[in-house]
Amino acid sequence: MTDRDERTRAQFRNPQGEEGRKVLESMNDHHVPLWEFCLSKLPKSMDGAVLDIGCGGGGFLRRLSERYPFAMLFGADISQDALDMTMSVNSDIYESGGLELHEASVESLPFQEGSFDMVTAMETYFFWQDFSRGIGEVSRVLSPGGVLAIGSELRYGDGDDARVDSMCEEYGMRILRDEEILSVLDSHGIDAEAIPGEHGVLYRGVKRF
Repeated sequence: MTDRDERTRAQFRNPQGEEGRKVLESMNDHHVPLWEFCLSKLPKSMDGAVLDIGCGGGGFLRRLSERYPFAMLFGADISQDALDMTMSVNSDIYESGGLELHEASVESLPFQEGSFDMVTAMETYFFWQDFSRGIGEVSRVLSPGGVLAIGSELRYGDGDDARVDSMCEEYGMRILRDEEILSVLDSHGIDAEAIPGEHGVLYRGVKRF
């Protein structure tokens, strides 16, 4: 792999600078079908606290604000450039105090236990350094009865595993099979199911009491 290829892969994991901004803008357009599918499977109303992990360019947070206008929204990302774009895309919500942004990784979330009624993670879990550790943190900050939503366009078992392998190699991702994801969620106290759709898969869970 050339240095250029490695730099390109890194932009998807941690967008930086002008090239990173282009990646974020592309994500805000490309991921809309997946976002809409996932939202269609989530509660119709929510007036608590909602955290979006790996908020990227802020497009999904914008849709969360439209679906849950009375919720307090939070975004976390390891890229400050991503947070800057999220702030721009959601400037009205941010300036009114309805959105907080934090530079943080999923493995070390700066929130107290049970802080959130819903945690979302769209097109990001496959970049986490340690999936189980990340889910442990998610479970820690999720309140009992809280909802977890993990969305992914790629999934093993949809009939084209070779393409999934190729995409993982190209972008430096680690796609997990449904059974592994659900097993990790269960081990951290989250009852979950895989919901496949035309535009990807939603892993929807609820933290046990």
